[in-house]
This record gives sequence, structure tokens and C-alpha cells, in this order.
Amino acid sequence: KPKGSMLTHGNWFTAIHNACDVLTYKENDTFLCIYPMAHVGIMWAIAALRAGALTITMDFFEINEYLELCKNEEVSVLSGMPPVIHTLTNLEEEKRENLSTVREIISGGGPLHRKIWKKFMAQYNIPIINAYGLSESIVIGTGTVIRPEDYATADRYESVGHPVCFSELKIVDEDDPSISLGHYEHGEIALRGPAIAKGYWGMEKETKESFLEDGWFLTGDIGYIDEDERLFITDRKKDMIVMSGWKIYPTEVEETLIKYPKVDEIAIFSVDDIHKGELPVAAVVWKDEEDPDGLVSYSKEYLARYKVPRKIFTMDELPRVNGWKLLRRELREMFSETKDE
Repeated sequence: KPKGSMLTHGNWFTAIHNACDVLTYKENDTFLCIYPMAHVGIMWAIAALRAGALTITMDFFEINEYLELCKNEEVSVLSGMPPVIHTLTNLEEEKRENLSTVREIISGGGPLHRKIWKKFMAQYNIPIINAYGLSESIVIGTGTVIRPEDYATADRYESVGHPVCFSELKIVDEDDPSISLGHYEHGEIALRGPAIAKGYWGMEKETKESFLEDGWFLTGDIGYIDEDERLFITDRKKDMIVMSGWKIYPTEVEETLIKYPKVDEIAIFSVDDIHKGELPVAAVVWKDEEDPDGLVSYSKEYLARYKVPRKIFTMDELPRVNGWKLLRRELREMFSETKDE
């Protein structure tokens, strides 16, 4: 059931301030926005207006229009998401010139795999502003972001960086949020700050479960913090696979298997199993020819045995919201009856 986050004017003011700071918006900037008006990502566009910059919106993302607008309007700040950035890495060289005026591109809404990130940087040399936040925090109103200087001098790909201004971050035990965890310990991400919503409209039980009395918000995301206090997201709590007591994080497995040369896109998800509870399986979009056996062999070489997908399903495309955020739920429903075949 959808949850309505109760967001105040103060929440929005904080978010707009942080977006202006992170993107260093200037009056002569042009921002191209691909987020729907009803999506919390529209905050980036409002922030551009706050800075006196020009904002251009698209009714929906279409790559050719996107490229033409970048070129004709001399876009300097570009909105994107992992699937958009993936698409940009597959363009012919002459089309890449359309992004010649772009200073930075935003990514968020899902994991940006290391392979795609590094390929984009090699082709365009445009910094990716990889941000983490939620509707309940108006994206980076209270959240984290990795800035260009964070990964220009270190191998920080996949990180969503440090907390933005006014934000606090910690990792807590999934079963007992009163227990804070240390560096590299995986647990639930908790945020606190002035952009956190006041709760869920008409949902008292859910509000008490997620919005704690001391101001901390339990995000439902799993991650860890490294020794430099940078945040890494492992997965959504609800997407975690538990097989015979072993915890498997889909994004972690995907990060390894996307490196297999014949894989274009991959999604790891679970199917129920009467003996082990859940099993990890994979849905794959291939580049050219299918090679499930080769992928399984690759998995066995580079993954712990319990993380190896038990089945490989071939798809023409992965289900996404508006072509963006991956819908693992649909994959689970689609293939739930195939486990015993």
C-alpha cells in the first residue's frame, strides 16, 4: 500500500538548500529535468529555479529528445538515473558530443553499477553526483551524496558518499535499532535531520515503526559505512534473500555478474523454496547471444556458493517504473511458479 509522507514547508526549504549546495547551481546554469512533477525528484528542478537557473522539463524520457535538448539548450546540469546513464554509455561517439556542455549529471533511485559508472567516466569525463535519499527525506534534504572529489582520488565507485548539510547518518541492527553498528557492519540505514517527514498520513502503526521518538528515521535500506564515513547501500531490506539462514543481497551479486561480458542488464531476486525458504535466481538481458551456462560458471568462480543463482531467466527488458527503478516484486510474481520446473 502506498504511503503518503507528510512533508512540511520547512522540509522542502532544507531540501532545496542542500540541492543548490551540492550542485553548485548558478544563475547561468541550464538544468534538464526528466523527473515527473509528482515525483520527489522534482526537488532538483525547484532548486534550480531557486538559484535563478533555467529549468527545462520533459514529459517523459526519450533518448533522442534528451540529446537534442542537451545540445540545443546547452545544458550544464543533467538529471539521470542508472538506466539513463547505462543508455548513454551505449551511444555512438558522435552522439556523445551532445553532452559537451554538461558539467555534472545526477544519479539516484537505484544502484549504479561500478562497470557502468567507470565506462561513463571514461567516455564523457562528466562527474556523476550519486545521491541517496527517499520520499520521506525529499531525496537529499536529509540524505547523502558523493561529490566529484570523493572518487577522483580514490576508488569510491558505488558509494553514495557523506551526509549533506544538517544530516545525521548511522547504521543500526536490523532487529534492534537501538544498537548502532561499526564500520563495514551491514545493517539498516537510519537518517536524522530537518527534512525528515512528520510521518505517514493516516498510518499510525507504520509511522511508529519507521519514525522513532528521538528523531531517527529507519529507511528500510541495508548498507554500511567505511572508515572514511562514506555510505554504501547494499539493498532494500525487503529485497534481501534469506536461504537456509544465509543472507544474500541482490545488488552485491549483480555488481559481480554485470561484469560477465555477455550480460547487458541483470536482476537478482528470490523465489520461494519449501526446503531452503528462498532461492536466488537471475533475470538477464543479454548483449547479443544468450549464455546461461557460461554465466553460471562465472558465478561459481567469483561468488560464494550460496550466492550463485539457481536459475537464469532470459528477458528482452527488465520491468521498471517509468523505465527507471527496477521492480523486483514483478519479477518474483512473474517467475514464482517456475522454481519446481
